[in-house]
Amino acid sequence: MSLPKPWKKIVLDETSSTQDEARRLVLAEPGVRRAIRTRLQHKGRGRLGNDWHSPEGGLWCTLTLPAPAGPDPFHNLLVALAARNSIASLLPKESLHLALKWPNDLMVGDRKWGGVLAEIAGSSESPEILFGIGLNLDIEAKVLREHPEMPAEATSIRAEFGHSPSPAQALESILSHLDRLLDEDLSEGGRERNRLRIAEVLDTIGRQIQWKGPADRTGTGEATGISPEGALIVERTSPGPPGEEQLRSAEMSHVRIC
Repeated sequence: MSLPKPWKKIVLDETSSTQDEARRLVLAEPGVRRAIRTRLQHKGRGRLGNDWHSPEGGLWCTLTLPAPAGPDPFHNLLVALAARNSIASLLPKESLHLALKWPNDLMVGDRKWGGVLAEIAGSSESPEILFGIGLNLDIEAKVLREHPEMPAEATSIRAEFGHSPSPAQALESILSHLDRLLDEDLSEGGRERNRLRIAEVLDTIGRQIQWKGPADRTGTGEATGISPEGALIVERTSPGPPGEEQLRSAEMSHVRIC
């Protein structure tokens, strides 16, 4: 097996969105593994086009990954796992309470400090995946509160642990972790080993959840695992008769049990 080409690293002072910049570069020069990072991002976005506040001190970046065999939704979780494990490895062991929330959130307890956004770019013959990564790292809590649209549960690594790796340090670690996970995924039994790694830190498993999927289809149930394709496996309790269901795309929330 040939080794993947090294990541081409691009550092910007500021931009509207690293996703937009990545899309432009993919069209101009396809087939390149890139890591595009910016100090400031003015029009960052999350899932469903939601705004993502991107002050200085966070990691605002997009990875471009050629996908000749087509998109693999499981890779979305691998990128999130690489981000989670990278930051965890740069913090003291006693501070490790970082988890994933399906499908793309990075959490500490019930507070969100990051997320991953995957989009398809390029042509149908040569698709590429843009993995947008937004991490609240070296940002004071009061800075997060300055943004009127910032959710109350948003937090940062500095706010939680009193210190944080720099964006540059975090990105180097993420790329290293991600390459190992992607290489493992191609090995015999690697997908199952990676699935178990994700399940170990996926806080959604074992939770009562509510979801809203395509065509506004809703449901409630208990999350029990993830499939090798990255779908969330749930035991549906409503609507309709109980049964197993796999969620591939949904807005999902954990339900508190009083």
